[in-house]
Amino acid sequence: MSVVDRSASRQSDADAELAAAAAMVAASSALRAGARAPVFMLADASGRQVALEQLLDAGPVVLHFFRGAWCSFGEESLAGFSATYQQVLALGASAIAIAPPCKVGTHSAAMPIPELRDVDMKVARAYGLAFDLPVGLRPGYEALGYTPPSTRKAGTWLVPLPATYLLDRDGTVALAFIDVDYRRHFEPESLLNALSALQARHSTARHRPALVGERHQT
Repeated sequence: MSVVDRSASRQSDADAELAAAAAMVAASSALRAGARAPVFMLADASGRQVALEQLLDAGPVVLHFFRGAWCSFGEESLAGFSATYQQVLALGASAIAIAPPCKVGTHSAAMPIPELRDVDMKVARAYGLAFDLPVGLRPGYEALGYTPPSTRKAGTWLVPLPATYLLDRDGTVALAFIDVDYRRHFEPESLLNALSALQARHSTARHRPALVGERHQT
């Protein structure tokens, strides 16, 4: 390896370390279990508007934030999550995938889960799922088809943090999975177990005998 190659390799390693550090900072302040999830309205690929509040009216909601079709790891994440989509529906919840728009607009295979376009990553930022990418890594992302969102802060180049959330009917985060290593994926069994437990608690509450002096809501 030449001196130039070694220098480029060291710079790439340094940029990767900076990116990992920035991702960790973002993850440390991202939305966590017990918090109230920000509501939003986003459009799908056909332009149909989907409102989180309306989904919550029908039951728990699973939000799957992924990096987008430009990222092979993001595609693997979405494919893995889509494989459990019917099980999520069978447990009485709805689920949506959220990603920023990019130049790569199609998946290698059709996905059953509705996918919403997070223009300018407004929802991802509201959930704390964004960090500034080091300058040295930006050309590589652009070559893959990633388009950074527009922001008010000059020089900012945001990329999304993958995350999966399970929201209770009142919008409270029942489960949050945020990982700074986008190559890892959330285990579906953990989500399904959490959703089953959540629905079991609601079922128990509905069938719990009324205490003396307790009033029922109508």
